[in-house]
Amino acid sequence: MTDFYPVLEQLLLMGVLIALGFYLNRAGKIKQAAENGIAELTIDIAFPALIFTNIVKDFDFSMLRQYLIVPISALIITVISILIIFVITRSRGYSRREQEEFAFVSVFSNNIFVGAPICLALFGAQGLILAILYDFGMQLILWTVGIWLLKDSGQNAESHFLANIFSPPIVGLLLGLLVVFSGFKMPQSVINITDSIGAITVPLAMIFIGLQLAKNTFAEVMANKKVYLLSSLRLLLFPALVYLGLGIFPIQPLLRSVMTILAAMPVFASSSVIMEKYGHKSDFASAAIFATIVFMAFTLPLFIWLTV
Repeated sequence: MTDFYPVLEQLLLMGVLIALGFYLNRAGKIKQAAENGIAELTIDIAFPALIFTNIVKDFDFSMLRQYLIVPISALIITVISILIIFVITRSRGYSRREQEEFAFVSVFSNNIFVGAPICLALFGAQGLILAILYDFGMQLILWTVGIWLLKDSGQNAESHFLANIFSPPIVGLLLGLLVVFSGFKMPQSVINITDSIGAITVPLAMIFIGLQLAKNTFAEVMANKKVYLLSSLRLLLFPALVYLGLGIFPIQPLLRSVMTILAAMPVFASSSVIMEKYGHKSDFASAAIFATIVFMAFTLPLFIWLTV
């Protein structure tokens, strides 16, 4: 096990930034337009720059062959998780629509805004790269099987598939790989620029989480009893199964650790927006996002202790 104090320091910093975002929202100092701008700046510019820089500096061809198992594993883990959710919700007497909504909200995790910064803090640049690869595999299921669960006949998600799969962070990943495998020597001045831009990623992402948390009250969220079941599955059962399941196979400890941490992440941040788009009420998804971020403070340390 590595020295835990640097990890605690990073997590404390993240907590302070989340608290800052919470305060800025409750104090009325951040308006909705500014909040949208923070989200777009983080995902569309800062994250791609961070990923590109880390790949150019720390990646090579041998790593690609080793890391291809990560998106494949993410795909398999996500499909198995959906099946588990259907078994559990059916045994509890949920209607078909409730089963589909519960599966969509609970299975897909927040690998970008929460998971990638935490993996960067815990495992360094390789943790960040692995988190993006894992998210790529999960996104393939989200925008195929996930949307199939939600959409009614006549609704069409295919036109958005490529745009969502090849999101800016994935484009940053692919551009970085292109530079590495082409043998092109990136000027140091360019790396310094992308490194500086990428450095704002974690602070912006954590502040954004705080802004989102401030939109709900704890009492309102806890009144929804389904939230407790979802949180226990999302934050405890899934990561435990991933940790134990991957332990059966001869997989690198780093890969097992990163995938376990990502399996312990809260609900996918855009799940409420997607549900609204496909004609479902977003209240449950919004409550689940809030609850799993809050409860993660108590569950994640267990899996950090197991993996770091």
